[in-house]
Amino acid sequence: MPKFESAELRQYVREVFIACKTPEDTADEVADALLLADLSGHPSHGIIRVPSYVEMIDDGRVIPGNSPIEVRRTPTTVLIDGNWGFGHPVAALTTRTVVEMAKENGIALGGCIHLNHVGRLGQWAEMAADMGMILIMTVGGKYTHLIAAPYGGVGRVLSTNPMAVSVPSASRGSLILDFATTASAEGKLRVARAKGAQAPPNTIIDKHGNPTTDPEDFYDEGMLLPFGGHKGYALSLMVDALSSCLTGAAQTDNVNKFGATLIGIDPSVFTSSDRYGSDVDSLFERVTSVPPAPGFDEVLIPGDPERRSRDRLSREGVEVSAATVEALRDVGKAMSVDTSVFHS
Repeated sequence: MPKFESAELRQYVREVFIACKTPEDTADEVADALLLADLSGHPSHGIIRVPSYVEMIDDGRVIPGNSPIEVRRTPTTVLIDGNWGFGHPVAALTTRTVVEMAKENGIALGGCIHLNHVGRLGQWAEMAADMGMILIMTVGGKYTHLIAAPYGGVGRVLSTNPMAVSVPSASRGSLILDFATTASAEGKLRVARAKGAQAPPNTIIDKHGNPTTDPEDFYDEGMLLPFGGHKGYALSLMVDALSSCLTGAAQTDNVNKFGATLIGIDPSVFTSSDRYGSDVDSLFERVTSVPPAPGFDEVLIPGDPERRSRDRLSREGVEVSAATVEALRDVGKAMSVDTSVFHS
């Protein structure tokens, strides 16, 4: 696959969104988030999303000039209205607000409503960790179209319903948990489809409920499966209830009934910050000190692969599939944006 410098890709994405009448600061924020996902090794949440975001702007599902607004606040809770703008600024504002409130009160709860796609949840967990905070984040509910089946059923009744957690340490780097409660994020099927590759087994079923590995079967009314069978299904329901029902996102008349809940916890709420950091360092050292199993080089902490990917791809460039390049070029041409970044 061709490789591109991240700065050039970022500038191109920024110009596309500005051409869609997105304010410059918002275009910067969204472009930064998408390129960060690519650099982190998660192209499913990277620039492959640009054509679909532009489509959502054209359809009126994303109102690019709208900014998030605070609906109400108590000393330990805040509700943010995304105002149907881009989701990344909403997640960023809510994360910062929850962290600040948790630093003052030990714990804080934030909710987001009228929300669009917020990108890679790990970004917001990393933001909180960089501010020294534990964060638990769930995002779920109906996002335009339901795409996942329940355990033991055949029908699109759930979303990918992801969750993320940050656990900062004193010196070892942060644990960053970030995964969909389905066996795959939908964006990873999008990437596989763009590459002409197959999905992993036990990831999707076709519209009749038959197992398949062909991404085209998913896009022909197929369904994602929960990971881990009944356990992933239970987590998916929990995420949906916490994100959409708890926040009130489910009450909107919009087709998108998608919400987010963020819980910030100050690591010094029960012990000192120094003791907490030392104990987490010891925990990480305990699990990474064992010999690697056959087929592995070492034991990693969740979050290590993303940090290493950013270091490597910042030097080597970002790989973009030919299909994604073509889609990005087509969007740019339609918006009269200079596409020379994609010329060999």
